[in-house]
Amino acid sequence: MKRLASELIRLILFIAYIIGVIALFGSFLLPQDGIRMLDSVQPISFTGKVSAEGDAMQDMESMDWHERNVSSVIAIGSFDHEITNGDSLILWPRNLRIKIYVNGIERVSTGQRDEFPSFIEYAGNSYKIFYIGDVSTNDEIRLEIKKAYPSCRINVIDCFFDNLYVGEAADLYHSIVSHEMLHLLIGLSLITIGVLVLLASFLQQFAQFQHMRQIHYLGWFCVVGGITYTYDSSYEFIDLLFPYPILNTLVDLCSIPVLLIFFLLYITNMVQSRQAKLFMKSITCFFTILEMISILLQLFGIQDMHVIQDQYVFLGCLIVFFSCGAVIYEMIWHKNQEMQKVLIASLPFIISLCFKTINVVLEKGVERTYIRIGILISCLLLLHNTLNYIKQTMELIEQEQQMKQELQNAQVAIMLSQIHPHFLYNALNTVQHICKKDGALAAEALDHFSKYLRGNMDSLTTDKPIPFEQELDHVKHYLYIQKLRFGNRICVEYDLEITEFCIPTLTLQPIVENAIRHGITKQAPGGIVKIATKEVQNEIWIIVTDNGVGMEMDDYHKGNRTHIGMENVKKRLALQSNGTLVINSKKGVGTEVIIQLKGARCKNDKSNGC
Repeated sequence: MKRLASELIRLILFIAYIIGVIALFGSFLLPQDGIRMLDSVQPISFTGKVSAEGDAMQDMESMDWHERNVSSVIAIGSFDHEITNGDSLILWPRNLRIKIYVNGIERVSTGQRDEFPSFIEYAGNSYKIFYIGDVSTNDEIRLEIKKAYPSCRINVIDCFFDNLYVGEAADLYHSIVSHEMLHLLIGLSLITIGVLVLLASFLQQFAQFQHMRQIHYLGWFCVVGGITYTYDSSYEFIDLLFPYPILNTLVDLCSIPVLLIFFLLYITNMVQSRQAKLFMKSITCFFTILEMISILLQLFGIQDMHVIQDQYVFLGCLIVFFSCGAVIYEMIWHKNQEMQKVLIASLPFIISLCFKTINVVLEKGVERTYIRIGILISCLLLLHNTLNYIKQTMELIEQEQQMKQELQNAQVAIMLSQIHPHFLYNALNTVQHICKKDGALAAEALDHFSKYLRGNMDSLTTDKPIPFEQELDHVKHYLYIQKLRFGNRICVEYDLEITEFCIPTLTLQPIVENAIRHGITKQAPGGIVKIATKEVQNEIWIIVTDNGVGMEMDDYHKGNRTHIGMENVKKRLALQSNGTLVINSKKGVGTEVIIQLKGARCKNDKSNGC
């Protein structure tokens, strides 16, 4: 089931990747020099006198728009092209409040404050069409132009004078659609990629691939990236396609900050170390809260997002740099090789964001191209990384199946090794001997013996770690039988500082058995077996020591068949608990066996296991 889901996820992401490659090549072929109007849409120029912010009138040609950041203009003059035969005046009132008078009569009024609700100063940045009747080149034209945002550093008034046309509405629509349609298709392709990735994310959650959760945030990054691309490249077309200028404006203002949030969430999910993850969570929460505050300030009419969007983009760029620091920290200090791929994949987006931050004052067409291309390339590289990650995941699934089979074989082997005929014969012989002297003691011995056998049998049906105390009870049943046989030659001591953790079944008992069979009972007076637990640097250690005959470690490594039980314990510790087993022994002194468990803490519930 998991393999099928993994293959399906990989296919979906591959289709998304191909769409992205086609979109990327298409973006390089698109014209970037603004809308080219049809020949039937004629540009017109305004000639005359102009007064900037109440200053004295001066010739239009002598006005240097780039030298002064003008917030309001009154211009009196005429058009160089007649408007007749039902043609309309086409203009681009970007963030401007405009009134146009023809021979003293108001013919155009657009962008005025009373056209918008109280919480927003201005909305809609598309071309607008006005039928103003017949206008000759001799008619007096009076223009009253005022910026909706006086602090706007972009020379939108100059843009207004450069985008005056006369023509029909149908011709304008045709010009915009022919220019923007490919941009729109690329943006929609990126959104489609994101939807496909989110579908893959749903499948991975259904299949319970815990190590593939990052594709969820990658999907949203692609979706929001597609929205950002669409609004950034096709803003003239959006208001025509979706006639909701206020909603479109708010989406445009929020797209890049939201894109940054999903990028930060993706990085947060990718880093593994506790320090890097905590840092990423902190800066992501900080930036998300600031963005929510800006949205609330907008909705309550306290602060328009358009005024502070440059500051938010700069802050977002700064926080992205901080996230790169977390990635580099993870890559260098924690040797996480995946972070190198993440950093390389993120660079196009980060670089384009830097260009947008640096050139936000100019807002040239080339800068807008950079942010789109950066989003596209980063999405493709991240998708490429994810496809490779899925391939590795499939290999992990196969390894997991193999490990489960090995675990089952190890469980059978170790269970059988603990119920060897020699032990059964000795145990039953001991009980038989007791029956002749003390019936009650024999009954108690049989009770311990049956519970010991049941514990071994239960290990075959348990593939998860169990509470330590449950394993300890099994050991005590075994020790009870052995003490009946060997008497005072076996002494057991306990030093249990911690017991609320989990351990694979039949892990402790084989070690204790080795300490008795190959350690203390090999010497006439017997000896002491000590079982201790403690916590060392977030690890749980189980230490079994004996003062038996001991051995030379070189002899241990050579005795493959003799120590097959301990090797099975090692394997099961690694497979089930990410644990290790260390043996230290010296001939004539004794043996120490240390089990080191990572992340083994659990609720000590014998009925449910761990």
